[in-house]
This record gives sequence, C-alpha cells and structure tokens, in this order.
Amino acid sequence: MQSRRQVKPAPMLPHQIIALTPPDLRGAEEAIWIGQLLRLGLCRVHIRKPGASKGALMELLEAIPRELRRRCVLSHHVDLVRKFGLGGVHLSVSDWRGLSSLPEGLRPDQLVGVSCHSRAELEALPFTPSYAYLSPVAPSLSKAGYGATGAWSKEELLELYRSYPFPLVALGGIQPENANSFLRRGFSAVASLGYWEGLRIHELGGALRRLCQPTILFCGGLDPTAEAGITADARHAERLGARCYTVATALTRQDAHTFYGCTSVTEEDLVGQLEALSQQRPPEVAKIGLVTSLGQVLTLTKHLRRLFPTCLIIWDPILRTSSGYQLLSDSTPESLHQAIGEVDLLLPNTYEREVLFGGIPPQEVARHSGTILLCKSAQVTSDGITDIAYLPDGMDIRCTAPATGQDRHGTGCLYASELAVALACGEELGQAMGRSQRSVGCYRSGSMLPEREGQAHLGRRMFVTHGRTSTEILQQAERVLRLGLADIVQLRMKGSDWATILDTARDLQALCRSFGVPLIINDHVDIVALISADGVHLGKEDLSPTLARQLLGPSALIGRTCNSQEDLDKALAFPVDYIGLGPFRFTKTKEKLAPQLGLEGYRRLKLHHYPLPVYAIGGIRLEDAPALYTTGIYGLAMSGALIESLDIPQHPSNYHSSNTNTTDPC
Repeated sequence: MQSRRQVKPAPMLPHQIIALTPPDLRGAEEAIWIGQLLRLGLCRVHIRKPGASKGALMELLEAIPRELRRRCVLSHHVDLVRKFGLGGVHLSVSDWRGLSSLPEGLRPDQLVGVSCHSRAELEALPFTPSYAYLSPVAPSLSKAGYGATGAWSKEELLELYRSYPFPLVALGGIQPENANSFLRRGFSAVASLGYWEGLRIHELGGALRRLCQPTILFCGGLDPTAEAGITADARHAERLGARCYTVATALTRQDAHTFYGCTSVTEEDLVGQLEALSQQRPPEVAKIGLVTSLGQVLTLTKHLRRLFPTCLIIWDPILRTSSGYQLLSDSTPESLHQAIGEVDLLLPNTYEREVLFGGIPPQEVARHSGTILLCKSAQVTSDGITDIAYLPDGMDIRCTAPATGQDRHGTGCLYASELAVALACGEELGQAMGRSQRSVGCYRSGSMLPEREGQAHLGRRMFVTHGRTSTEILQQAERVLRLGLADIVQLRMKGSDWATILDTARDLQALCRSFGVPLIINDHVDIVALISADGVHLGKEDLSPTLARQLLGPSALIGRTCNSQEDLDKALAFPVDYIGLGPFRFTKTKEKLAPQLGLEGYRRLKLHHYPLPVYAIGGIRLEDAPALYTTGIYGLAMSGALIESLDIPQHPSNYHSSNTNTTDPC
C-alpha cells in the first residue's frame, strides 16, 4: 500500500508569490522597494501604474537594476517591455479583448499574462497566455467590498485547473491565513497588492516570512513543568520560525521526575478546539502527542482529515511516560493497527515498537498500513544511535548521530516538534531526521539549541553613507552594494533627527541583509539595539566603548575613531573590534577635522604590528588604495569618492588590496 501523501508537504515558497505595486507612484524609493522584493526571492513584481505617464514609468524602470528587470512584468505598455527588456507584459480584460493574437515584437521568453474574472472571460481569450490571474478569490484587501463572496466555488476552481493548459494565479484577498491553501488547490502562484501596500523597505522581509511561515498544530497534554507536552512543542517550534496552534487532549499532573496522572478532555471539547481553528490558516503538519485513549487518536485523525485535508499527520505514540505511567489502557492490537493506518508518519521508540507491532517487522507494518514508521533508536552501536524510517514502498532512510548526554524529560517532544517544523518547511525526511537528532543531542547535553548568532564578518571595504536624505542614502547604498563595491556599510547621518536616522537605519538594514552585508550605525547605540544592527562606530567624544559593549553584548561589532598614535594606544584599553584611522586628507564630510595624516603619517604609525584591524578613512580616492595597503591597514572606509565613482563606467580593480579575499568590483 502506498502512503496517502508525500512525507514532505508542499510549503509556500517565495518563488510562488507575485507582488503588485501600488497604483500610484511612490517616489524615488520605489525602485529600491521593487528590488528588495525580488531579492527576497519573489517570483516577480507586477508593475501596475494605471494613472502614470510614460515618462514617469520610464524613470521608474530606468532606476530598477538591469539584472532584476527580467523578473518584472508591466501592465499595458508592450513598447516599454521591449525597450527595457522586462520579463513580460500583463494585459487587462480591455487590453486583450482588442487583440486577435499575442502582442508582436516580444521575445519568446517574455511573458504575456492576462486578467480574468469569470469563466466566460477565460473562454473568450483570443490566444493562449503565459498565465492568467483569476480574481477575486477572496475578499480584497485593497478594494472594499470587492470579492466579498468570492468569484468561484472550490468545485468550480478544481474544474478550471483541469480545463486550461496554462498556469492560473490566485489574486484578491491573499494573506497569510489563506495563501497556502490556494496553492494546495492547484494554483501555480498567488498575487497580492493590498498585502504589500504601505510597507516600508525594512518591513518587506517580515511580511514575506509571515506569508510563507510554516504552520504546525500540536495535539497533546498540558504539562505544568512546560518541559514537555504542547507548551514545550509550541515554544520550540516558534523558536524555529513556525506559527503554532495547540489542542489540549488532557490536563496532566506531573513534575520533571514523576507522572502522577491526568484528566482527559471530552470528545466534545476536543472536536470543539479543532472546529475553532478551522477558520485559521490551515496547518501543514499536525503532531499528535500524549492522548489518554485510542479513541482520542481516531477522533483527532477523523476531524483533521475533514477540516484540513492536506495536512500531514504525525503520531508520537506515548504509551508510557518516562516515569513509567501507562497510557492507552483501552487499546488492543487490532485497534492499535487501525490507528496506525490513519496517520501519515509514526514515531515509536523501542518500547512502543514492542507494544504496537507485537514482533511484526516494522517494514511489514509500513507496507500493510501505508504509514511511514520512523523508528527512533532502531540500532544502537559504539558508532552511535541510528534512527530508521521504513517507507510503505519497502525502502528505508537511515540517520546516525553520536550518543551524547543523558535522557531528559521532554526529549521525545523535542524530537517530534523539530521533525514537524522541518517537514513543514519542505525538507526531505532524511534531512529532518538529522535536524531532530542534533537538537536532541544538544538537549541531552544540558543546553538548549544554539542561537546561531555570532559576530558579523568584518569586511575590508567599508562604505560610509554620504547623503542628506533617507532616499539619497538608500539609493547610493543600493548602487554600491549592487556593484559589489562594499562588504560592510556604516550609516552616518550627522545633523539628522533621531527619528529619521531610525527609519533610515531600518530600511538600510533590510537592504544590507539582502546582499549579505553587515550594517553598523555611527554613534547611536540605542538604534543599534532597537533594530539589532551588527554594530556601532563611536567617535572619541561618543559613548564609552566599554558601556556600549555592556549594552550590545559580545557579538556586536564596535569601532572607534583614532587620529594619532596616542589614540591608537588608548583604544587598546577598550573592548573594540576595529579602528577608523584618519583623516588621510581633507574631506568635506567631517566638520571637526583632525590634522591630515597623509601616506607618510600612516607609515609612521607602523600599523603592521597593531593588534586591531585599522581602516583608513578621510578623503580617500580609489587610486590611493595600493599605496595605503602597503602601510599595514586592514581596509578602506570610503564615502564621497566612492559615490562619485559610481558614474565611472569601469571601476578600478585596485580598490582593494591584493591580499584580500574579496571579489573584484569590476
């Protein structure tokens, strides 16, 4: 017998999402906004500006990086699609009704999309499009009252998928609660306008994560210690980025060592909890843990199949607690085998396998039940512990991990919740098993999972922002990063008010992260803490680096300005990670300018022997780089000269030293 569905549920992925721009022009930052969405992995951005002039559209398209234009489609204007090499054109109903064939002059790889709002419009199409929007599929977020009842029923949509040879895209009312459900019904992608409207650049990543966030349903007991049960399940899964629902099967009385008993939730209350979740975003995975009777398992699976038909169901069959308390007293071998056949994946330990299978080989149970049996600790040797997943088709998957630490209360729940999240994220079963083993190993060793947050890499090429407005700074930074001219960015906005610096920092941080580049903030330790930036640069008259370290923690990058040998000596007494040394020559970007060091000044300071990385700063030009690197500096911090170089067709390859590992910006 074959498994009822794939082990790996199909999660929503960024490349299945299309973002429509707001209909009005949003100013100079809109090209950066579009670029950020595409760098986050979206399928494409649909540029729709019904009231904009061709001149305004051309300005916007010109500002979008060339390498990203192929992932943009434009409404109406076939000529601009050809001129700017866009990914395609999108035609409204009034556009395509006036055509008898595909628009002329487009390359074969350029898309021609259409909008349709009824079956009649689909049938009236004069050509086969690359894709078609079907809208509205749900009440619109941007148009009040539009699609309040939906244009089609589920049955009609299912028939449409089978009837048309081109991809269908769901549009109208797309939000986290329903986006994934449309993909499960057969749509190739989802498109949204209202969901993105009004979002700042730094908010786009979080919005996308919410839209694609895996959702897990945990069914099990309430543990007063919170070390096991649905509380521990949800806490761990949320740390891994999942959205969690919980359904209580029992109220338990236990501590970390002894299970004293439990009170079962009635069938009515059990079903009521599930029914209450039916209007929420449907879960990708449901994990059943502690139940008081086999009847609860059958009730849960029956209603999970009814309410969430595409949900993967995992059962972690707790037949006996770690302290020896027996559960499922109403079970018989026949009823247990029936329950196994109702779930998609079973997670038995050694004791549970003996009770459940009664000596029948697990591969035989998998074959007859159609359920995947993931047998924990199936083999224990000197090399480690091996978990084996037996598949209904006779194949198996093995994963071995070292035996570390001692068993603890909640280990089984941790393994199952890690597995559930990994599968909901679309990982293969073998990968998910490995993740679960590593988490359990860490937990058995007496620690929680590592945060995986270390200090950012200190790149050799620092771009110091040099703009009067937030828009100007973002545009400059985007070009510098896109051209590969910097591997660390410092936000410097002297004279700007605090709120403006905060807003700019948030947007700039989102931009930097999309390029994998650290961001440090000049002077404002509070803003670094608020947005979790990578570090701060402090002048000699700013906050003490010692206090900054106490406030920001050990992983923050902290830099300090120095102008002389005396400053360099004093800096060694502080917990700083790098030095900004200058000025090299006169610069307009600093009001309080120390004496110029020049090339000879850097040589006199004997920086080859200085224990901290030193950045040369102040009036540096690209052509200064080779000579400066001979003085022992670690890297260059550039501002005005780097911005001016953006207009040069070919950038000098000597921007960075020959002994660096950075990519040539040419």
